[in-house]
Amino acid sequence: MNNQYHIIEFFGIVWKRRKPLSIICIAAIIASIVITDPHIMKPYYESTCLFYPLNPNITSSASLFNGSQQGFFGAKDDAERILAVANSIPLKAYIVRRFNLFQHYKIDSNKTRYPLYKVMDELEDNYTVSKDDKGAIKINVQDHDRQIAAEMSNEIVSQIDLINQKIYDENRKKVLMIYERKLEGKKIELNILSDSILNLERKFYFNSRIENSNQLANRSRYTRNEYNAASERTRALYDRKSASLREYDNLTALYGQYKSTIDKDVSTIYLLEKASPAEKKVSPTRWLIIICAALISFFIGSYAVVSITRYKVKNVAS
Repeated sequence: MNNQYHIIEFFGIVWKRRKPLSIICIAAIIASIVITDPHIMKPYYESTCLFYPLNPNITSSASLFNGSQQGFFGAKDDAERILAVANSIPLKAYIVRRFNLFQHYKIDSNKTRYPLYKVMDELEDNYTVSKDDKGAIKINVQDHDRQIAAEMSNEIVSQIDLINQKIYDENRKKVLMIYERKLEGKKIELNILSDSILNLERKFYFNSRIENSNQLANRSRYTRNEYNAASERTRALYDRKSASLREYDNLTALYGQYKSTIDKDVSTIYLLEKASPAEKKVSPTRWLIIICAALISFFIGSYAVVSITRYKVKNVAS
């Protein structure tokens, strides 16, 4: 009953003081209209890029030359790697330089204590990257200039693709170096085998005619068992050389296939939606600010009116 009395009393006082309260609310509405004018509170425009990460194995030698079946779009790990690249400091530093954001955000390096931190903080406030439930990566950029917002969003996606390509190429080059070392080792092995065969053939005159008595005397120095053992050794070396030559040919083919997939300008993303200049602003929401200003001024004004009225009543009663 007592609470009900206080509520009735509260609204009674507010109703009696409705004129000054109305003036306060109208003044707040007018002030919010003026403040939210585009010439005073500049609007923000948002541009969005939407893309999917591609499977890096679709350009691998196994996929291109062996007919191995590969999915077109990337897996969860590919998306996570792109998110990491999108949030990396080197990428943000590139965007700061590319769009001269110190000047664009009006940050004076000589007057600001931590200019780089401030420009990065401003960029992070206006730039978001996220992944939706279907695996698509979304890049959102907000700016007072709708054209800059679109260009920045597209440039971020382009740079993400370039960094991602470099990561893939660096890994592929490491594998290519392994192939090169194997090929070099196989060349050395073939040379050693060829030299060993040549030495045995010269020593025992295999596959050659004896043309003089000296050659006959040299050959006669070896026993029949030594000659047969050398002949068997030579055949074994020929077999090893043939096997090594086949391995060398296979490695050469694989090396050529793998090398053809490196340093190619192949995108690592599938661009589903390119950013374009926005037609409508995203903030500030003018009508919401005006309503909030009216409600806040009404509640503050009502509290002030009720407090002053009760204070006067207490003074009169005392």
